[in-house]
Amino acid sequence: MRKTKVTIERPLRSRSESIIWKLISTPSGLSRWIAEQVKQDGDVLVFTWGKPGQVYETRRAQILKTAKNKFFRFHWEDEDDPEAYTELAMTKLGVTDEFALCITDFSEPDDIDTITYMWNHDLDRLQHKTGV
Repeated sequence: MRKTKVTIERPLRSRSESIIWKLISTPSGLSRWIAEQVKQDGDVLVFTWGKPGQVYETRRAQILKTAKNKFFRFHWEDEDDPEAYTELAMTKLGVTDEFALCITDFSEPDDIDTITYMWNHDLDRLQHKTGV
């Protein structure tokens, strides 16, 4: 079943292209704001949520495409829409010379509010933990 594309953009408080790129494209960066742990095995990412001793949720994602300092795109292995993907893209804001993070994801129409809330929560976590 085809899903609806959802896009969320958030200005970041950073002018450092390399810092933002590491936060959106590396397991160590992703584990600071999306999941408690992210591991990479070739072109597969393994995301784990939960704290030690608690029930974990684990999801795997196939890396689809990467353009250094531009975007990082992956597809969740349990996703039933073959056209759906998650993309983390950085764009430069001309006025302030800072960057914005643009997240593209796909959702069932009834779940758009939920996925938007989830990504905004993750973005809040990114800004709180890293200061960007």
